[in-house]
Amino acid sequence: MQYIEQPKGQGTAYRFRMKTPKALKGTVSPWSGKSLGTWIIRSMGGEKHLPTARKLRDVYLADVRALEMAQRARDRFSLERAEMWADAMREAEDPAMVREVLYDEIERAPKSQRKAFGKVATAQSLPVSRAVVQYLNDRAEGNGFGYKPLGPTSVNELHTAINHLCAFTGTTKDTLFLNDLSTEMVLEFRGSYLPSQKSKKTGKGLTLATVEKSTTMLRGLWRWALAHKKVDLDVNPFDTPEGVPRAKKTKEAKTDQYKPEETQKILEVVPQGDRLGDLFRLGLVTGARITEIAKVTVDDTYEDGSVFFIEGGKTDNAKRVVPVPVVAQPIVKRLRQAAVDGGHQRLFHAFPLAPKTNTAKAASKAFTNLRRKVLGVETDGRLNFHSTRHTWKTTSRRAGLSIDDAHDLGGWATQAKSSDPYDHGLNLEELTAAQSKVTALLDKDGHLEGF
Repeated sequence: MQYIEQPKGQGTAYRFRMKTPKALKGTVSPWSGKSLGTWIIRSMGGEKHLPTARKLRDVYLADVRALEMAQRARDRFSLERAEMWADAMREAEDPAMVREVLYDEIERAPKSQRKAFGKVATAQSLPVSRAVVQYLNDRAEGNGFGYKPLGPTSVNELHTAINHLCAFTGTTKDTLFLNDLSTEMVLEFRGSYLPSQKSKKTGKGLTLATVEKSTTMLRGLWRWALAHKKVDLDVNPFDTPEGVPRAKKTKEAKTDQYKPEETQKILEVVPQGDRLGDLFRLGLVTGARITEIAKVTVDDTYEDGSVFFIEGGKTDNAKRVVPVPVVAQPIVKRLRQAAVDGGHQRLFHAFPLAPKTNTAKAASKAFTNLRRKVLGVETDGRLNFHSTRHTWKTTSRRAGLSIDDAHDLGGWATQAKSSDPYDHGLNLEELTAAQSKVTALLDKDGHLEGF
């Protein structure tokens, strides 16, 4: 019996079962609220009477067919299909003929989709949703245009900026078109709307730096759109008007270095063996970023704990060899062995990496809570985990390391020089010697008391 079965055998209740039509796969089921997979299965409420089950089967089948027809109609007037029409218009020998058929198609589109479908199909403009997909593809690693790739953090910042822009215009990513924005609208968006929004992290209004960051991300998207003729505008609406004096950035609390008594207090509370204690100690004596340390794997370390490798990160110079000072080698060696014994890849596997950004947000948050508890909330804005990096950098200068050597050890971006193509930096022995100088001064200053 088609679409009817008794899963528990003869004499038991019937149920409806049919293979999900291709058009419905992956869509949300109106009956269960879940995504439809290979099969559509619906209960018949315990019905055991075959004639009644057949009537229910016909009703359920009609429901599926109606749903399928509605989905096909939506697909027919999707933005992807509209882009195909736009391509056909551009490539046709007789665009007028294609245009005539297209206008009939636009009239058939549901009212909710008609405007967006018509704009894209007639190549008038591109919705932000489609523009972002294409833009991120063109800014991906190894793109054929030679564009600088966008990192995960920048991608998230772009999406956040677009969400703000959609809220400002009262649209969605599918109904906001590149052509819709004018310079006047953008000036109101960045000058009035963004500063009035509150940060989820601080609960305060967005800072000038955050507003400028959002504007910069959107400027890049529209600049790409203009270059690739995805938008019919004379200027980039996100360009800052020339000739208007700019306000100076508000001086906010800057990240500072740790004082010896501050590192001592933290070291006292979290001894070696504590995951935050181990993390803080390695950051203090190597200057490595928190995410860089959190990502170190067993394969990235020497068995004796004397070296770990960083595979890359924020700058081109981030990929590097990091000699571990003697005082911290037992930590790396212990963590490495524990990871091997537990079948883990990362030494700091206890701190998960954020799925979207692949950063150590969990570790950063845990350390912030520790720092506030030990040093007080008044250190907010002045101290964080990154302050260990500032401490290391300042100490390296006082220890007599050259800027280039400090950058090789710490992974900072290095200023380009004519000699760079021929200068491959220090070897491991020289790096170790340079690292030892920094560690010796950290110890002398009292930073390592209680290490």
